[in-house]
Order: sequence, then structure tokens, then C-alpha cells
Amino acid sequence: MVGNKSNACPGRWRSYGWFLALLLSGCTLYPGKVPQITEDPAATARIITTQEGPVRGVISQRGQAFLGIPFAAPPVGERRFAPPAPAAAWQQVRDARNIGPACPQSGLLFTGDSAEDCLTLNVYAPHNAAEGTDLPVMVWLYGGALALGSNGQYDPSLLAERQGVIVVAPNYRVGALGFLAHPALRGPGEGNYGLLDQQAALKWVNRNIAAFGGSSTNITLFGESAGALSTCMHLLLPGSRGLFSRVILQSDSCAQPDTSLPLSQAEAGGRLMARELGCDDDQTALACLRAIPVKKLYQAASQRRGNGGKDGWAPMTGGDVLPKPPLQAFLAGEGAAVPVLIGSNRDEGRLFANFRAFGLGLVSRQGYEESVANALPGNTAAVLKQYDDIAAKSYYQAYADIVTDSHFACPVLTMHQLLGTQAPFYAYEFDDPDAPISLPRAPFTPAMGSYHAAEIAYVFQRPWALGDPGDFTPRQRALSERIQQAWGAFARTGRPNSAGQTAWEIFDGQRPYALSVRQAGYVEDFAARHRCTFWNARGY
Repeated sequence: MVGNKSNACPGRWRSYGWFLALLLSGCTLYPGKVPQITEDPAATARIITTQEGPVRGVISQRGQAFLGIPFAAPPVGERRFAPPAPAAAWQQVRDARNIGPACPQSGLLFTGDSAEDCLTLNVYAPHNAAEGTDLPVMVWLYGGALALGSNGQYDPSLLAERQGVIVVAPNYRVGALGFLAHPALRGPGEGNYGLLDQQAALKWVNRNIAAFGGSSTNITLFGESAGALSTCMHLLLPGSRGLFSRVILQSDSCAQPDTSLPLSQAEAGGRLMARELGCDDDQTALACLRAIPVKKLYQAASQRRGNGGKDGWAPMTGGDVLPKPPLQAFLAGEGAAVPVLIGSNRDEGRLFANFRAFGLGLVSRQGYEESVANALPGNTAAVLKQYDDIAAKSYYQAYADIVTDSHFACPVLTMHQLLGTQAPFYAYEFDDPDAPISLPRAPFTPAMGSYHAAEIAYVFQRPWALGDPGDFTPRQRALSERIQQAWGAFARTGRPNSAGQTAWEIFDGQRPYALSVRQAGYVEDFAARHRCTFWNARGY
């Protein structure tokens, strides 16, 4: 059942407090860059002229790559806390063989590879792509709770080469620089600069992708976690209408009430953070915030996190970018009517439960109840009762299931109720009980299974922070190839069907398609296993 729920949800999953804590404790878990085609000894130079100027990338039998291309002006000085401006044109050939810096990020993730001048994108194309080939285009938005991440953590070249698509991966501002709201910032873009960066990248693709061999009328926007949330938001942003043809949402959506903040709540958090930085006066706060060294800004942001320290960074509603809360806008029929492919992983919550277990938060009934209360204030008693049968055996598994079911699995059904009658709607559940993971497992806990973000290694079949496809078994590699074929087919046609695979039918609201090493076909017990009647009655 689709329903409304109060936005007062200070402990919502979106905060990912435990997720961020682990990532911030060890930068090597979130490497800045991954190997690229540009390091291929057989690669030769190729020059393409964009509307802003010529760029020199590389071409080899592995594909083509053009890295670090500016799609907007540096958001520095007077452009800090402002919508992205057009990039300045250039005359000389610009080197595009190196990934640009990540946007500034909180805590220990602020490294030498981070800079405010970060609005660049990477283009990956098959080796035979050229102007006039008119290939489908896929634009990738990274996850990271809208506080972390960069395009340098992913290498989509294999997906591009194998599926005959062009993949574009932009950076976007995260954390305070991307999502800070404050009375001094009222006006264009307030609280949603990160979303506007993504929108500016889509506009760049529409203007320039034909020169790389792509189609400006066949663009799939896709992302994982906060990247999927962002992708979902673009279904509603008036300024994004017509910039893409279809969407893929991996392990997140935006229909839950906790995916955005109303203006008053967002500005209250911004004021608190500004005061901690010595920018107390609303009349001078903007100049003050723009003058704060970026490292100091993010040290404050990592502690405040946007709303009294209780909320993660989130898009703001009530302004010019996102006038209404997403659920309200969807219920009013304001979402873009484009084909949707959406799904979740069978064991999403085990990643977060693992972090809790390392902190000894799930070794006792009291710790378990406090963990649930911190995550779901207002629903605690009902949730504890609903999962008592699982908690009687394992607090770890009960907590993991609560996270999986409430935030990832059941919202798939909600999104179907909102969009399933408007355009083709496909759903999946990713299921590999032995998905590779580079993180340590807490003692005396079960295997991580199909944890949150496990599918990324299968979509790209290239190393990234949490999983390395070099560890795939033959069955896992075959699953990865099936997923790539489905994503490529969806980008080409709006249907994820590919030759030789079990037919993938439009979602019936009950049985998502199984992307699994264990079974083919459909997941028959999805809604019951994830207790979606309980969660959907509460607006999830």
C-alpha cells in the first residue's frame, strides 16, 4: 500500500552513520581510482571535438576512454553554493587521459585527490564507436549516501565494450557543498547543488555525445544506492525532463518519506553547522561560508551531517529544484513516464549489520533494540514485535532483515504502485550467497551474502572498493555476463531481455526476476519473505 508518513525521521537509514564510520576509518576501502584503458600499452591517442573544445583520449581493442572532461565551470569562489555554470571553452587540445579529482568529502576521505574544481566526467565507448554510430548511452551516478564517492572508483569500460553502449560517469558535489541549505542560500538550486551537477552532466551528454558515437535520444540514467536515489529524483525534477529515456535503480529509490528534507528542516541543520563555523549572522553567512577553507568546512560537515548531527545529506524539497516531496509528486502523477528497471539485493542489510556487530551493537537484546530505535524512531515497538521470531535466533539477522526489508526490498513494490501503470516496469532481486567482498566479517556472524552494493562488481565486472571480479567462480562470471546483457538490452530497447536468457516479463507487483546463481526465472516469495505487507502499510 502506498501511503504518506511524517518527514520527522531523524534516525532514518539515509544517515548511514555506521556505513560512513567504517569507510572513514580506512581510506583504502574506498580507493580513489581504478585501472583504466588509458594504461593499456596498446592504446593510441584519439581526438574528439566537443562543443567546448577538443579532447585527447585513447583508443584500443579494449575500447575508448576520455577522462576528466569538464562539464561545468569550477564551483569555487562565488560559485561555491551555487548551481553549476557552463564550462569555459578552450581552443587547444585538452588531455583527457586522466581522471579528475573527486569532489571534497568528509573526514579522512578528504585526500590530495579531492578538489572543489571537480565537475568533470569520464566517457567510455566501444573501440568501434565513431560519430554517426548512434549507440545507446548510459549515464552512471555513483553511491555513497550523498556524502562520499567519485567517478574514479568505477571503470565501466567492459560494460561499454561488450554491450555496444557508451557509458558516461560524472562527478557531482556531495555532503555540504552538494546539499547544504541555509536562509542565506535561498534562491536557485538551494540545497540541491549535487542534483543540479548531475543535471548539468546530462545536458552535456545531450549536447556532445554524438561526437563520441552516441545517441542523444537514447540515454539511460542509472545508479546504485544514493546514485539510484538521485536517478529517481530526476524522474521528478522539472529541469531534467526530456534529458534521458529510461532509468535503472540499483538498491534504492526515492518514494519513501525519508529521502528528502523539507525546507525548514534542511535550513535548521544548515544554520547549526554555520554557527559552529562562526557564520552566525544570516545576512553575512553566505560570504562567510564561501570563505571557509574547504577542509575545515568538511570537518564540521562530518560531525553535523546536515541536520543536528542526526540526518545524512539529502535533497531539499520546497525550492525551485524539487518543489514537492517525491512521494507527493509521484502520487500527483508528476513522474516522468519512462521505462524503469529497479531491484534490490537479497541480503542488503548484512553490510550494515556487520558494521554494527563490529561495534558490539548487536550482542545483547538492549543493543539490538537501541539499534532499531536509532534507525526507526516511532516504529520501534511494532518493528521489534514483527521480527521477534528472527531476533529469538539472532539479533544480527533480525537487524539485517529490518534494514533489507524496510529500505531496499519493499520500496520496489511501492515504486511499482506509483509508476507501474505509466510505462514498462521491470524488477529484480540480486541473489548470490557468496558474492566477493573485500571487507572483514565480524566474528560469529553469517556470510555477507548478497550485501548492499554486491551487484556493482557484476554490473561492471571490474574491480571496485568492495568487490573484485577476479575472485569470481565460473557461475558468478556467467551471472555477471547475464546482468551486463540485461542492462545493455534495457539501454538499447527499454526491455532487459537478451538472447538465450529466460524471458524477463514486465513486473506483476509480486514476483521480481531472479538475478541469481541459485535459480532462474522469478522470485515467488519476495513480498512474504521481506514482510512487505507490514512495511508498505507504514509507507515504505
